[in-house]
Amino acid sequence: MKLLKTTMAALTVFAALSCTKNQTEGFGQVNFVVSSDVVVADQTKSNVSDYTSLPSANDFSMVIKNSESAAVYTGTVGEWDPASKLNEGTYSVVVSYGDLETEGFDKPYFYGIANFTVVGGEAKTVSVNAALENTIVRIACSENFKKYFSDYTFKLKRGTSEIVTFVKDDTRAAFIDGYLFNLEAVIKGETKTYEISREYKNLDVATAYTLAFDVTNVGGAGITISFNNNVETVELGDHELND
Repeated sequence: MKLLKTTMAALTVFAALSCTKNQTEGFGQVNFVVSSDVVVADQTKSNVSDYTSLPSANDFSMVIKNSESAAVYTGTVGEWDPASKLNEGTYSVVVSYGDLETEGFDKPYFYGIANFTVVGGEAKTVSVNAALENTIVRIACSENFKKYFSDYTFKLKRGTSEIVTFVKDDTRAAFIDGYLFNLEAVIKGETKTYEISREYKNLDVATAYTLAFDVTNVGGAGITISFNNNVETVELGDHELND
């Protein structure tokens, strides 16, 4: 099973401290610029934009805190005024987009943090790498699978809560917290319906996984589920639903 390992290097935030000669002693000015060039390093040379639209740089939330952990700015990158002055001292800046607990299609969660120091009259550049902090999961069905089964749905659940549902021929990818989820598949043949349930846990962040379904033979007595380089054969007779 092909594992799409993402190297989410993107969404780099640069903080540039200006060094104008007439700058007030003891203060520094900070300009934040966000780049959203996010590349997925895998066999297909895919991009994060293959799974979802990339967020605008200005839409990132940003919090700047001083050495006493008091917030001196809370807002978005787009709302930050580069002319704002910061007192001399040490600071931390956190940028984020989305929320780990908000899961589903088009729900990426990016997060990054960096520390920097403001010195009056000096110029400095600080960079923050905002990486993907949730996991991507998609479904792929082979052409033989599609020919043999008339309909199918795949649900990702955690406990009794439904995270997302993939309908027939769905090509979208879900962004989830990969520590745990259950796959519930309902597969309809010509005369019978089958239900399969599997649990997956401890998936890596910043990684895209594919659950691939195929039939084991022409008769369709079983299917294979390929996931993270493992292939499991499921005999459908054991998973037939009662009418």
